[in-house]
Amino acid sequence: MAREQAAAQGAPAVDEAALAEMRRLIFDAPIQELADSQGISIDDAVKLRVEKSLEAAPLPIEVSVRPIEPMGKLLGYASVNIGGVVVDDFKVVDGKNGIFLSAPSKEAPGTRSGYRSTARVMNRALQERLDSLTVEAYRQAVERLVARAEAVRPAPIREQMAKAAQEADKANAARPAPHRGKETRDER
Repeated sequence: MAREQAAAQGAPAVDEAALAEMRRLIFDAPIQELADSQGISIDDAVKLRVEKSLEAAPLPIEVSVRPIEPMGKLLGYASVNIGGVVVDDFKVVDGKNGIFLSAPSKEAPGTRSGYRSTARVMNRALQERLDSLTVEAYRQAVERLVARAEAVRPAPIREQMAKAAQEADKANAARPAPHRGKETRDER
């Protein structure tokens, strides 16, 4: 039924069992079995397994953002750590479709825009992953800045005056009342 629907839509029919068998051969089966099934040497089978394993391995990516006072659409700068390789000076930009990561660039007078990229992201899926990590890192960095500002911000004057009045009332209450003897002001 699925093959018929795929054929009707013009998509090639995919044999799930064949794909599962190929995955088993590449990742789980002994190298000799992989080499025999593909008709290649053991060295080529090892190379194939390594290549496919690297393709399947998730790439660790970390994004750290340094927010700045917004300058137009520029919200900050970011450093991107991709599997141990760090690229600095990505720009965090607030565009029409939300916050995204713009490639670092340097001046290039011979170009149309006057700048050229020093690093590029060629894979759309990787760019989307970087953008989502950037949004989260930016929000966390802003939350840390706000929390830090709240912690060091002095209390408003009215609160300071009210607190000082309470402390003065406590100090006055703890002091003994003045002793009133026979002499009073009228008898001077």
